[in-house]
Amino acid sequence: MDFSRLAPVVPASLRLHRVSLHLTSPVQAAHGLHGERNVVLVELNEGWGECGAPDNPAYSGESADAAYEALSDIFFPLLKSQFTTREIPMSALDLRALIGEHHPDALVRFPMAVAALEMALLDAQLRADNIDFTQCFTTRETGDALAGATLGNTGSLDELSLSAAVAVREGYGRIKMKIAPNYDIEPIRAVRSALPDHVMLVADANGSYSADDLAHVAALHELGLDLVEQPFAAHDTATHQALVATATVRVALDEGVRTTEDALHAALNHECTDITLKPAKFGYPACVRLLNECHEQGIDAWVGGMFDTGVARWANVRLATHRGATLASDIGSSSRYWSSDITTPVETIEGKAHISHLAEAGLSGTPLL
Repeated sequence: MDFSRLAPVVPASLRLHRVSLHLTSPVQAAHGLHGERNVVLVELNEGWGECGAPDNPAYSGESADAAYEALSDIFFPLLKSQFTTREIPMSALDLRALIGEHHPDALVRFPMAVAALEMALLDAQLRADNIDFTQCFTTRETGDALAGATLGNTGSLDELSLSAAVAVREGYGRIKMKIAPNYDIEPIRAVRSALPDHVMLVADANGSYSADDLAHVAALHELGLDLVEQPFAAHDTATHQALVATATVRVALDEGVRTTEDALHAALNHECTDITLKPAKFGYPACVRLLNECHEQGIDAWVGGMFDTGVARWANVRLATHRGATLASDIGSSSRYWSSDITTPVETIEGKAHISHLAEAGLSGTPLL
């Protein structure tokens, strides 16, 4: 089913929520420590959206506080102006054009706030029509989603290795860790030593290496690293192309892409070998279109997360059932992130997540607020 066939809805009810959660295992990234999240949730009629913007704006320039203000001061008044006088029904496919007409700079300044509002609107449309998001694309034959585990890294190397071993016992077929200059060789060795050969090892560098480190990053493959995510600075096209040309380690981008068009162009321009989709930045309709293209082009892809609560995690599970999501996605069990999620928790079995565990139509998980 095409998104355009969903009935538009009148956004009669709009609310913002803030929820604070602490990660069970803090993660140190190149742009800061992730230990807690002050999550912004959008409620539109019966639909829900989650804003992926972190507290620290270092990741993309957009913080949770800035996103909250954009939603409350710019986007909510815009939507209310559409239905308070004329009750104009709206579709998620039309939202970006509406914002672009009235606040074109906001699309660039607050992409995650826009994506959260679009998510809530799409969820509201799907629920109103009693349709599951997965009916809008072709899913994997098995109907499940491949899940990967992300490791916390604030402990010792022995603790890091033990965490990897636990994830393997839980059935995960892909393990992701954080690396940075002066924190790569020994941590990679420690994690790889705990993994069977068939388990994929991914290292996220968050753009922390420079062009001078090209040979060093390429050599990390010799330690058993399969894929490196965003090794160099955003928009350092030449160095990413040079790394891809070594054909030593697979490469994906994150901070270096702002839209699905950027992501596809990077793959076709040999800046990466695989595509990370970030629904929190791109929005779900655009991610479906990109996964359709990845399937047609034969490009491997996975769904990337933002330390999501179950609101977005369930949406990402649904998206990761797409046949174009060929690699394990950032949709590990809720318990790997939160002692208590705000929705029915996502649970994986043998490294796979199943939407059958969520007995409701729509896109998002429903918060138990």
